[in-house]
Amino acid sequence: MEMQQSVQHSRGLKLWSGLRQQWRLLGLFEIDQRHPFHSLTCMMKEGLSAAVQNSIDNPPPNELSEEDFKQDVTQIHKGFRMQSFAGSVFASLRCSLGLTEKEYQSSLSCTSCYLQFISNSKSKADFFLTNDKRFFLKTQSKQEIKFLLSHLRVYIEHLERYPHSLLVKFVGVHRIKVPRRRQKYFIIMQSVFYPDERIEDRYDIKGCEVNRWTDPAPEGSQVIMVLKDINFEGQFITLGQQCSWLLRQVEIDTAFLQELNVLDYSLLLAHQPLHQDERSQNLSFATLIMRTTKWVLPPAGTQRK
Repeated sequence: MEMQQSVQHSRGLKLWSGLRQQWRLLGLFEIDQRHPFHSLTCMMKEGLSAAVQNSIDNPPPNELSEEDFKQDVTQIHKGFRMQSFAGSVFASLRCSLGLTEKEYQSSLSCTSCYLQFISNSKSKADFFLTNDKRFFLKTQSKQEIKFLLSHLRVYIEHLERYPHSLLVKFVGVHRIKVPRRRQKYFIIMQSVFYPDERIEDRYDIKGCEVNRWTDPAPEGSQVIMVLKDINFEGQFITLGQQCSWLLRQVEIDTAFLQELNVLDYSLLLAHQPLHQDERSQNLSFATLIMRTTKWVLPPAGTQRK
């Protein structure tokens, strides 16, 4: 019996290793019942649904206090515990971003599988996406979580002062504890690339050239690749009237990161071709984003043509 179990375990590892090599080529795939992270993501969805429901039942105050930033709520589920940090603070931030708690809850706990993104990042973190690709979930070390929470107030103040900040929007911080398994801390972020139906290329720009090349996906491939600085060489962005505020905001955001002694950050870019009617009008970035969102998410009871 022990030999049979050992052989089955070995086969399982080989199968997982082979699948992982294939998935590295795909970049993005569903975490179905055959996936090693399926059980974990199911627990995450259940725990997050309850955590957001707690925010719905207990709305954040109009004025956040020091206690709200230290808030720590643990909810017990069958087989695991979900811990939520500074829940009221993040609920307040989500509200300021125009995100309702019901929308957030629906996206995080939908019946469809989460997606896993296999990146070419040197980070050992695991990246998950909600099935609608609206939110990223990323595992973090305890030290990274402590750093984020210790600077959460100044981060919130920065976003309040600069509502058009280009900084990533962190909308939740949690820890999941499963008996006899290693606990996992994770953060939830708004996806910069949502909605993505019209995006053709994605870039991660750091402003350097060392190890900043990624082999593009084969032409006609559905593989999702995030390209780098050297891939962007020879291309340019025409900002027009948007140039001054965008460059100024980049300066403000990078100065903020420097104050926190954050050294590793980059600018994410996406190439989205414009429709002919969009090319002929002098539309702002915000208007283009709204038009894209409406195209992806038509009103209830209607179908996109």
